[in-house]
Amino acid sequence: MALRKLRCAIEQLADWHPRLFLEPHAVACAAVLNQYSNSPAVLDVDCENIVSRWLGKATGFRMELSWLPETAEKADRLRSTVQTRPLVEMAAVALGLILAHHVVPLGQLDVTAYGERADYRSLSVPAVLEMSGTESLLELNPRHRDKAAQAAANPFGWDAYVVVCAFLAEGHRVRFSKHRSERSSHV
Repeated sequence: MALRKLRCAIEQLADWHPRLFLEPHAVACAAVLNQYSNSPAVLDVDCENIVSRWLGKATGFRMELSWLPETAEKADRLRSTVQTRPLVEMAAVALGLILAHHVVPLGQLDVTAYGERADYRSLSVPAVLEMSGTESLLELNPRHRDKAAQAAANPFGWDAYVVVCAFLAEGHRVRFSKHRSERSSHV
């Protein structure tokens, strides 16, 4: 069976999440990806416990993410303005929001309060979304494990979706997973 593909443009992000101001995240994503490849960038997405009509029985897919020349110009300026670590985190948020829209439609999202163990919560389904990024393949799995534990401990008692991205010259990798809340078995 052929590997599924998701093709989209980073500039579409704002249309999918109209309540959120996401231009800085979209530009950050282009800034990070543009270091390693031209548009479109190819990302391999590994999925764990993701149930989705779009995904079917697949456990992974390939994402092709493009950006416009105007976005690349803004990305160059942003890279001169923002330190690498926050830039990588913002890029990971952009990718996580794309996955939340296309693969597991979580509907409209709301940013969580500091300390609520996840970045966003769905306004439609009882789920939270936590994202993180790195530029080290060695950090991908440990970071994913840490973020999964963190998000599963959310104070809402909701299931957690976790997206951890590794931006790499040898190929971008994304781990996307769903985790039961630590409190869901007690509720």
